[in-house]
This record gives sequence, structure tokens and C-alpha cells, in this order.
Amino acid sequence: MGDRDFRFKLDCAPRDVTPKALSQAVSAFARILSAADASDWRISRMELHSIDLAAKPVVVDERTERSFATLDTITRLATRDDVSRDEAFRFSGVFSALSDLAKETNANITVSSHEAEGTFTPGVLTGINRLLIRGSRRSFGHVRGMVDKVILQRTHRTLGLVDHVTRSRVDVRFGPELDPIVKRIQVGMEVDARGFVRADDGELVSVDAEDLEIIADGHRAPATAEDLEGIISLDFTGALGSVDFVSTLRETHDHGTTTGGGR
Repeated sequence: MGDRDFRFKLDCAPRDVTPKALSQAVSAFARILSAADASDWRISRMELHSIDLAAKPVVVDERTERSFATLDTITRLATRDDVSRDEAFRFSGVFSALSDLAKETNANITVSSHEAEGTFTPGVLTGINRLLIRGSRRSFGHVRGMVDKVILQRTHRTLGLVDHVTRSRVDVRFGPELDPIVKRIQVGMEVDARGFVRADDGELVSVDAEDLEIIADGHRAPATAEDLEGIISLDFTGALGSVDFVSTLRETHDHGTTTGGGR
């Protein structure tokens, strides 16, 4: 391994590697790189049978150094027995993926950065999970609500949602892989966030999103051919051509807007 690589190795015999374990390992590897803002690094090693992966940056600059610093931090957590709850929560998505992999294989996971190396044993990950569970509950689910905040920065990615069910405000954190859809989101839109939902004393606190879906766009942009492609079935338009169908939609919307008290 080169000095400027990040390496991820599952200490598991090749004969014991299942398709599920392979999928979980690749997911955990990608989750760590995402947490370090290194999703655009290039794969420098990929042994899938024994699950030995590595990635390295395309260029070395200040952003790269920050990514390595984060990777070093994650790696060193494997060597400590005094991990704090704040540290565990900071990388909760990473530890969730690593824990799933350890439960599936009961194997150690060795990670190494250019200045650190450590091994996450199933026991270490169990201890970290206890920190995440204590005082709060995390489960996979979804929250749907109205967006009241959008922050899209390199080191801070958060959506604010007003939950439709509880009317409480929930912070939705997301990784850079969701940047393309977040760039389309504006305050006032309805969004469904799926991922790890954290609750404290029965009240929603935050969501670590793995997927985001725009449910409704309050700006109601005109329909396009792309919007119509693949919707439900070929007879969805009621035998109307695409132009006539879109015209009917617009007339219906205009009528509803007018009767609703003006545009």
C-alpha cells in the first residue's frame, strides 16, 4: 500500500465471503470515504474474493489533507478503549455499516491511513454501538416533512424538516453522494428522508439520510417530456397524446388556482 492510500481489509477467509458480506464491505468502505469527504478518490486496490480495498486521492491539496485527517481519526478510534459518545455519534453512519459487516462475518476489520492503522474487532464495535444506543434509539425508517432549511457546504450538509406527523423540527444529515438531489431542494418543498432515525425519549431528533425524495415542488414548474417518461403505464394519459395531456393538466391546475382565490 502506498503512503497516500486509505486501505480497508476484512480479516475473513475467502471461502467465508458471501455476496451479502461483499456488498456490506463495499458499502462500509464507501461510507468511510464519504464521511471523510473523499468519495471522489480513485480505487487503487480491489481484491473482492478476500475483500481488500484501497483508495487514493487524485490530487494532494488542502482538502485531501483534511480528508486524511478524518480518516486518521476514524482509524485511531479502533485502537482506543475510551471512545466518547460524541465521537461515536459523529461517525454513527460509519459504525452502523461496520457493525452490520462484523455481525455478518464475525471478522475483524482492519483500516489504515497514511498515519494510522487500527482493527475494529466485533467486540470494539459492540462497545461503540452501546454508546450510540445509550440515551437514544436509532432505527432505519423515514421522515416526511416540509423543508425549512438547506445547508450545502463541504463540511456541513443539513436539511431542516418540519415533520408532518409530530410537527416537530428534525435535522437531516446527508453525505456528498446526495448533493445532486439536494441542489434541487428549496425551502417549502416536501421531502421524504430515509435512513437511520434517531429518537430521544420518543421524540425525533435527527436522521442520517441514505436517500432523499422530493414529494412535492411548491413552485409547480411546467411539465416536460422527461416528467412524462415512464409514468405508471402507457394508457395513463387516457388515450390523449402527450401535448393534449399536458394541456389538460395545465387547464385543470389553472382552474383550481383561480377558484382557490387567485394566482
